Amino acid sequence: MSDIPSMMKALVIEADKVLNYKDIPVPELKADEVLVKVRACGICGSDIPRALHNGCHAYPQVVGHEFSGEIAKIGGDVKDIEIGERVTVAPLVPCRHCEECEQGFPAMCTHYSFIGSRQQGAMAEYVAVPARNIVKLGENVTFEQAACIEPTTVAIHGVERAG
Repeated sequence: MSDIPSMMKALVIEADKVLNYKDIPVPELKADEVLVKVRACGICGSDIPRALHNGCHAYPQVVGHEFSGEIAKIGGDVKDIEIGERVTVAPLVPCRHCEECEQGFPAMCTHYSFIGSRQQGAMAEYVAVPARNIVKLGENVTFEQAACIEPTTVAIHGVERAG
């Protein structure tokens, strides 16, 4: 994984109903991020309005938040993650500074970002993500199964809320 190209293929939503599969630059890493080589990516129901009903926060947008892959590169401040590790990612990126985050409720963050919606996503060869959002995979979990972990957590949350 040491041979990371400067350009990669990605599915880019460039305007309402304008999707192009094209070459774009591989993301640059911040010190607290890792670069994931995407191995599997799902299509969420929320991706449809982004692509077909002017639902993007900004254009151009690479969607994809249900994904898995392998660590390809590590930012300078990242510890306890190694190149080649198999991972999935929690797509919600809380600010860590608002009242909700400081009270231990990052899912209620008022200044959040979201991979594949407010920042570039995984319908690409590579995606840069905060290292704190990495979930390491067991050897028996396939990349396809791991890409389903995020939607599974949504279903579990609904069941728990329903009692």
